[in-house]
Amino acid sequence: MMTRYILSRHLTMGCMSLLALSISQAVSAGQLVTPQSSLPLSTEEDSSALTFNPDFLKFSDGDAAKNVNLSYFSYKGGQEPGTYRVDIIVNGKYTDTQTLQFQSLKDKPGQLYACVTPDVYGQWGITLPDSQAATAQHNINNATCPEGLAQRLPGATEHLDLNQRTLQITVPQSYLAPPGWFETPPHQWDEGMPAVMVNYNFSGNEQTNAGQHYHSQFLSLNSVLNFGGWRLHYDGNWTSGTSSASKWQSLNTWLQHDYARGQGGQLTIGQTTTDSAIFDGFPFEGIQVASDDGMLQSMLTSYAPVIRGIAYSQAQVSVRQNGTIIYQKNVPAGAFAFRDVPQVYSGDVTVEVREADGSVHRTIQTAATVPVLQREGRLRYNVAAGRYRQPGNQNTGRDNPEFVQATAAWGLPYSFTLYGGAMLARNYQAGILGTGRYFETLGALSLDVTQARSRFTSRYRDGEAQQGQSWRFDYARSFNTTNTTFNLTGYRYATEGFYTFNELQQLQGTSEDHRTDYHQRSRLMTMLTQDLGDSGQLSLSGSQDSYWNYNGHGYNWIATYSVGLGPVSSSLSLGYNRTPQYQQADKSVLLNFSIPVGTWLGGNVSANTSTTLRNGTARQQAGVSGSLDNSKLTYSIMQGRENQGQGAGGNANLAYQGSYGQLSGGYSYQHNSQQWLYGVTGGITLHPHGVTFSQPVSLSGGNALVEAPGASNVPLLSGTGLATDWRGYTVVPNLVPYQRNTVALDMGHLSENMDIQASDNVVIPTRGSLVSAPFRVSVGGRALVTLTYHGLPVPFGSIVTLKSEASSLSSMVADEGQVYFSGLPDKGRLMVNWGQGAGNQCIASYTLDSAQSVLNNIHAECR
Repeated sequence: MMTRYILSRHLTMGCMSLLALSISQAVSAGQLVTPQSSLPLSTEEDSSALTFNPDFLKFSDGDAAKNVNLSYFSYKGGQEPGTYRVDIIVNGKYTDTQTLQFQSLKDKPGQLYACVTPDVYGQWGITLPDSQAATAQHNINNATCPEGLAQRLPGATEHLDLNQRTLQITVPQSYLAPPGWFETPPHQWDEGMPAVMVNYNFSGNEQTNAGQHYHSQFLSLNSVLNFGGWRLHYDGNWTSGTSSASKWQSLNTWLQHDYARGQGGQLTIGQTTTDSAIFDGFPFEGIQVASDDGMLQSMLTSYAPVIRGIAYSQAQVSVRQNGTIIYQKNVPAGAFAFRDVPQVYSGDVTVEVREADGSVHRTIQTAATVPVLQREGRLRYNVAAGRYRQPGNQNTGRDNPEFVQATAAWGLPYSFTLYGGAMLARNYQAGILGTGRYFETLGALSLDVTQARSRFTSRYRDGEAQQGQSWRFDYARSFNTTNTTFNLTGYRYATEGFYTFNELQQLQGTSEDHRTDYHQRSRLMTMLTQDLGDSGQLSLSGSQDSYWNYNGHGYNWIATYSVGLGPVSSSLSLGYNRTPQYQQADKSVLLNFSIPVGTWLGGNVSANTSTTLRNGTARQQAGVSGSLDNSKLTYSIMQGRENQGQGAGGNANLAYQGSYGQLSGGYSYQHNSQQWLYGVTGGITLHPHGVTFSQPVSLSGGNALVEAPGASNVPLLSGTGLATDWRGYTVVPNLVPYQRNTVALDMGHLSENMDIQASDNVVIPTRGSLVSAPFRVSVGGRALVTLTYHGLPVPFGSIVTLKSEASSLSSMVADEGQVYFSGLPDKGRLMVNWGQGAGNQCIASYTLDSAQSVLNNIHAECR
């Protein structure tokens, strides 16, 4: 199939490429001579120019050969001047794609150079000296272009490769602009097309336990309306269950637009969350201006929270913030990690796991981050103003105060970072100041102190003011020699009178006075990963909390060890969780083994065993799992027993991920309980070309709309199950915003009657955008047509066009009157043109032979 594709591209080359090919063949055959001698030609690259005998080119009128300027091919690599769309490669790095005008050197015809303005050179990172820049701009203004980059800059070269459609430029380092902050130049950012994108996630749970029936359903909708560079977001969900009535809940609505001034950032208006890098974040409605690290080069990295936990059976996991469900998913038994939980609010989350037997266990989890260090010269900022908002738009009767908050982190010389911020609101004022530094031997650390003043307006403490301080210490270190990554974050509320702004709002208006004394005093968080090579990998994460006026502590620890024993993979997980509200700790041990058995059973199949010990209850399970259809379809079947009188139990799960989304279902039973789980996720996109159903789109990243009309069900090279729909469209999600992304079709799955001119597209989407990734598709027959006129081959270089209202196809005649076409209808007429006037054109009719499925060889007489 790839050979067919390469053949297609070479047969449809431009006229000058074909002409150069013919001349090179003539050189090999000894048919070219110099005016002075018939001796063999020199093969040196920069030898003197050659003169060709045009009589060797077969034109219908021999005199017409004199109208062809063959001097462009007198030098090796000579090409015809003109306008070409090419990829710009500067010092070996892809920089841009543009349509440029190319002219020929006077002393070396056919050696082309690009006509480019100084501004465009600047976009490519090339700095011209002032005198050269002024001269180049003057020439452009006067519609002249006497010289190229190689003539302007000593040591610079440029080479146009029309076969690869590239302009290769090399420039001495002294003429390159210093690297900027952005990963790609802002002028290359694609804001995308007008579109509406919606992600849906529906999951359900039907359960019976000892004759009692329990059910719950959850639907999450996350959407964005794109117009220009603006993004109008809306998040909401619907919940229904045995213990609660059906309810729709609006979470957030906000308008966003990016900007490239300074070091770039995002303007947000509406309901959103403040940045939590320096102050603790909280929900509000108002306006926010903030840096966007995604625009910058990879020296800066943003971290998303990873929600971890352990399910002891097939279970339903709900993630809550401030009592609001923000994420829900069905999981099999074992350790789980969610990396796609949306940041609806900031702060702690409650992970609620509902087991197959109806039991529920909860953990409180925080997200550890690395110190807020910035590279020298980088200013990371966040300015927000508005009104505090109760999570989930809850109407609690509490006052939602107005506020102004500003934070900044500035990268200083010698690897130091200075950061701080201020918070002003009615009944609350706070300031924070800190510094951080990266030490080559010690790692990265930061230390800051926060001073806060709070005034309560509750019924029992109206007007009471509290002041306090909080010290925070962050530390992160990677040990390359031992492959160890360590992250430690410690909070210490030094005085009892310290409250965060979010804590104060949750306590305002409460009727229980003692609750204001029950707040966090200290927190210690740590995360450790250790790569042991062939001996496996060890990870430890968790937190420990203490509270004022409470003697107990809160704990949440998870340790995991995984190792491969030949073809066998195994893992051991230990969990310990205790919250202040419950005296008894939740302790667990989970041991898993997986053995591939596809060699005997065929396909991707594994035999699995699982042993769980939780609070004195032991459970053993065994079964099989695997995947089919290129991992689109996954399945698992487990059967086991449990002590404590629970008897036998088992579960079965099935999931399919296709181009339109994912379907999942599962069943489990245990003792006197049964459970059914089901779910569907996907994306819907309304765009100028219609409606496209797809896998979930990326509302905070980048997306590309593949436009390949006629190329139905063609897989893409990225992602599982991604393929074009019946119209030839699909949405490719999870592209990295503000960076170059390649969207590629799998050419090996094209049908025999289909050709695509290029298999990939390079796009640079902005955050939340839907950019176009068009592919030129030819659907129809392939044919090598030999055209004759009055018994002789039509002239070399003639333009041949298919006369059709449905499509516009054109190609060029090569040697012996042959022309290649793809995408031809079964019957049609070809117009041939080799000059001006009726005497220099003709029309040929053709009919494809259905018996020749790959390539038709046709002879057609032109009349």
